[in-house]
Amino acid sequence: MFKELSPAELALLSRCKTSNHYKKKQVIFYEGNAPYGVHCVRKGKIKLFRTTPQGREQIVRLVSSGEAMGFKALLSSDNYSLTAEVLEDSEICFVDKKAFFEILDHSPKLARTLLETLADEVKSQEKTICSFSQKSVRERVAETVLMLNEKYGSRAEGGSTITIPLKREDIATLSGTVLESAVRYLSEFKKDGMIELKGREIIVRNSERLLAVTQNKLL
Repeated sequence: MFKELSPAELALLSRCKTSNHYKKKQVIFYEGNAPYGVHCVRKGKIKLFRTTPQGREQIVRLVSSGEAMGFKALLSSDNYSLTAEVLEDSEICFVDKKAFFEILDHSPKLARTLLETLADEVKSQEKTICSFSQKSVRERVAETVLMLNEKYGSRAEGGSTITIPLKREDIATLSGTVLESAVRYLSEFKKDGMIELKGREIIVRNSERLLAVTQNKLL
């Protein structure tokens, strides 16, 4: 987010930012709390979720290195609408509210970057809504696996390993379904040779067949 800043703006940022280390399962901020600045992920992976009235987690977004969190609440003067929980040991940079707005006031490039980021998030949310309304649960689970593989896949022998440590419940919420359905279709994909399951680890063996599932071309 801050790579387009001028040397003077970077100097201000360097003076104002702090770097914090978080352990797995630590919470960076809670839904309903007031924002005091912007969090940028230098290293690690974070899940952003809201809690339903029934007490269940509903994952909205996954964040990794180079991405920012919390700026929407800051810009809109709202409380956080989501909770940010660490999925693996992470390093997070924090820029306080005053410094962030001071930089933003003098940096058209940063303002444009924020607008582009917001537009990308809206586009992603629209795609998710369309998927949930038009695709079957089986197609959505396959789509979630492909999305995770595209963003977090690491080359492995005979395929690629999804390196983000998600529970099966997380896969279910990302797919807009219940745990039992997600487990059933993951087992089906494993049986058909599309993926391999090792604990929480998912190894994608045949992304082409998974893509065919998302397009309802593989029964």
